[in-house]
Amino acid sequence: MAIYGFAPTGAWFMLGVPGTALYGLANPALQSLMTREVGPSEQGQLQGANGSMNGIANMTAPILFTQVFALAIGRFEDLRLPGAPFILGALLLVAACVVEWRATALPREQSRGLAPV
Repeated sequence: MAIYGFAPTGAWFMLGVPGTALYGLANPALQSLMTREVGPSEQGQLQGANGSMNGIANMTAPILFTQVFALAIGRFEDLRLPGAPFILGALLLVAACVVEWRATALPREQSRGLAPV
């Protein structure tokens, strides 16, 4: 996403395609990991929560990213950053990684008797 956002030419933009293609594998892998963490009686709740989060994201993302693009080519045109929606996407992915790490790594460390970071 960051490559897309900062790409000065189409050739640079194309360098980001393999990474984005690999990112397409993330959702099935994440669902597999999540289903292992809950019991058989909780699978429906997990899938319902995943579906709800996807629905919320599918409603809010078009509004958010088109508004960021409108600002990038409008009010903040002097910054010359038409890839701002991609940069925002990259920042959101980094934030999601931090949240995931805090939600999974820290409880494991605490269960082993290690002090939290």
